[in-house]
Amino acid sequence: MPLVRGGLLVGFAALIAKLFVAGEMPRYMTPALDPLMVLTAVIVGVMGVVEIAAGARRRTTHEHPVDLTEQVITCGLVVLPLALGLLITPRALGIGALGGESVTRLLLAYAPGPLPASGATPPTPARPIEDTGDLLTYLQQAGLAGTGQRVRVAGLAIRDESLAASEFVLLRYAIAHCVADARPLAILVTGAGDRAVRSDQWVEVEGVLTATERDGSQLVTVAAARWRPVPEPPNPYLGSTF
Repeated sequence: MPLVRGGLLVGFAALIAKLFVAGEMPRYMTPALDPLMVLTAVIVGVMGVVEIAAGARRRTTHEHPVDLTEQVITCGLVVLPLALGLLITPRALGIGALGGESVTRLLLAYAPGPLPASGATPPTPARPIEDTGDLLTYLQQAGLAGTGQRVRVAGLAIRDESLAASEFVLLRYAIAHCVADARPLAILVTGAGDRAVRSDQWVEVEGVLTATERDGSQLVTVAAARWRPVPEPPNPYLGSTF
C-alpha cells in the first residue's frame, strides 16, 4: 500500500506539472496562485518519492491485513480525477455554468449619473482598451463619461430571446482564487448586423462604448463596428478586482 500511496502522490505532482507545461493551469486557478501551486507540486512529489522508498524497504516486513475491497474503492476514487486531469484538456466556464439564469439579468450597468453632453470627448484611458479587463478598468475610471471611447473586448457570445436580432451578450467570468468562486459579468453588444453570432462561441468585438437605457438602468454597451470569432484565450478569466 505505501507504494500505491507514493505513486498517487507522484501522479498528482505530475498533474500539476502537466497543467503548467500545457498552459492549462489558468483554467483552474488564478495566475496569482502559481507560486503556491509550484510549491505544492514539489512537496507532494517529494512526499511521494519518500513514500515509495519507504515502501520498498518494508516490502519484506509483516503488515497487518487490510480490507482489499476498501483499498480498491479508495484508490479508484483518487485515481479517477487524476486520470481525468491528465487525459482531458479543460475548457473555460461557458453558459452552462449560469445554471439556467437568464444572461440578461447579469448585464453590467453604469453607476447612476447624467449622460455626458453630446459631442463630449471621453477621458483618455490609461492604456489602450484591448480586452474586457481593460474596459472594466476604464469604466471604474470614467463611468458614463467614457461613452464614445473606442474599445476592443472579447468573451463568449450569448444569444437570448429577450434581445433584438442585432444584439447579443458578451460573457466573461471573474475569479478570486479558482473557478469555484467564479462570478459572471455580461456586456451588451449592439449592431451585430445580419451575420449570425453562434451562441457560446468566443468572439472579439471592436466598437464604441455607449449606453443603452433599459428597465430604468443605463447598460454598458459596445456598439460593434466589427466582430470575429476567436479561439478561447489561454487565460479566459478576469481578475477579482471587478
